[in-house]
Amino acid sequence: MPHPPELTILYDGGCPLCLREVGFLRRRDGERHRLAFVDIDAADYDPAAHGGIGYREAMGRIHALSADGEVLRDVEVFRRAYGLIGLG
Repeated sequence: MPHPPELTILYDGGCPLCLREVGFLRRRDGERHRLAFVDIDAADYDPAAHGGIGYREAMGRIHALSADGEVLRDVEVFRRAYGLIGLG
C-alpha cells in the first residue's frame, strides 16, 4: 500500500509559471512520491477535500497541505517542498 504524500501542493493549472514549477518538483521527487499536486483550476476541485481552501483563496497565494493536515502558505510551501526533494 503506497504511503500518502508528505506534502500536497495546490496550484493553478492555467498558469504557465506554476506548471513549470510543478514539473520541476515532480521530476526532482521522482519515484519517491513525497509530493502530490492538486490543480485548483480543475472543474472537480473540491475545497472540502483540501483544507477548506476555496478557489479564490488558493488563487491569492500558494497553499499546501502536510500529511497531518496542516495548511501551509507562501514561502513555507516552497521551503517544505524543496526540503523534501533534497534542495532544502
